[in-house]
Amino acid sequence: MPNILQVQDTSSLSQQITNTPGLQPRINPNRQVVTPGQVDPSKQGQNGGQIGPEGGEGNVNFESNYTSFVQRMHEGMQLPQEMEQLLFTDGTALLTMGDTELQELLNQLFTEIEAKDPEELMTFIESQQQAQVKFSGELFDGLRNILNQKISPSFRETILDFIKSYNNYASSEHLLNQLESLGDDIESLLLPSSRENFEKLMEQLDKDAAPGDTAKNTEVLNKEIIPFLSKYISRTHNYGAVRTASVLFSLYAVKYEEGDKTQLEQLFAKMIKNGDFKMFFKGDPEEALQKALENLKPQSEKATGFPQMLTKLIQKGTDGSAGPENVEKYYKVLNHLLMNESVYMPLLHMVVPFRYEDKNVMSEMWVDPDAEREKSDAAKKQKIFIKFNIQNVGNFELISMVNNGNVNMQIFVPPTLEETPDNISRNVQDILKQNGLKVSNMELGVLTRSHRVDEVFPEIKDKEKGINVAV
Repeated sequence: MPNILQVQDTSSLSQQITNTPGLQPRINPNRQVVTPGQVDPSKQGQNGGQIGPEGGEGNVNFESNYTSFVQRMHEGMQLPQEMEQLLFTDGTALLTMGDTELQELLNQLFTEIEAKDPEELMTFIESQQQAQVKFSGELFDGLRNILNQKISPSFRETILDFIKSYNNYASSEHLLNQLESLGDDIESLLLPSSRENFEKLMEQLDKDAAPGDTAKNTEVLNKEIIPFLSKYISRTHNYGAVRTASVLFSLYAVKYEEGDKTQLEQLFAKMIKNGDFKMFFKGDPEEALQKALENLKPQSEKATGFPQMLTKLIQKGTDGSAGPENVEKYYKVLNHLLMNESVYMPLLHMVVPFRYEDKNVMSEMWVDPDAEREKSDAAKKQKIFIKFNIQNVGNFELISMVNNGNVNMQIFVPPTLEETPDNISRNVQDILKQNGLKVSNMELGVLTRSHRVDEVFPEIKDKEKGINVAV
């Protein structure tokens, strides 16, 4: 990601972009379409980064502060409603009114999120949790703890270098897909006499390269494709669409190169040799890294199927395939999705739509995996905030604190719900017991207004809670 952590970029591709006439990055790289599991923090600034269909300079404020990020996060609280409209209202209409490709995509997407029984539903939700949470686990919990300590600037920079490399490594497949998509766009913009040569260069890229195995593709990008584009722009003086797409292509190439596995391993080795790392990190760092890398591998098609289909749907929506009047709506969803993997995001956040028993459900979950960390037993506590809306039933909210297997919980139900409080309490407790949890206290209430995230997590404004870097 081009300098998203304010770490000096020394890659050869980055230098080439800077030194090549016609390829100096003057635009906001804003065309990327992402999913909850593929959100790219480099495109959002730490305040969420406004992206719009018009693009252009000035849309992202890379010098804003954490307060701005919190403000943008609050604005993003409408994401579940926006996705519900996009999928279950507009999407259903497009099943009959959209073009053939769009109808086929929506049919596949609705099939993907359909659950026939509780076990299938749980499998789907767990797979989406895996796909959406990248910076979680023992390794990143430990790094957050270290960044909260008084450490030297050089060690802090080393940690941030590693995080940057890890993010690019984790995004290798996604970045290759973006390079391929942009390559197709660029080819269509070139003069007919240049298209065949450019197509042959793009064919040299190994689209199936493993994550971190970037050397071969980087050489093609660095020595063949980017110089070709630079010469084309200089020769034709095309400083419009071709130059804009070429700059974005080059920025993705930089990110892809910086995800090299050898570089990741070198940064990790440098990081763990530091005396402060050994003092503050609890556990085996080598084992923690291997677990983090293993977590990047999809455990099932469910983990990637829905995100990939949602990506395609958003891409078609931003391209106007769902109607020009809806383009802004798709960009809105894209903007709010971009916040989820900001390094400033202090909580784990997931939005998971699904269908169960012929009802559409939009669920959203916020998790603090290390709640009340200032107390001596902090590591044992997790705070969870869940919202879900069930079609024709209403809105539900659940707030719980899990302390070493014991649960304190508040449940808020729709005013129109006909189920008795005793039945709700008994059913929820049965579910928790089946999962090895014990209910210490449970309160039921009527949901008269939706709770804000900063009400449930008042510490959310403490920027030291997350990985505290400027994006």
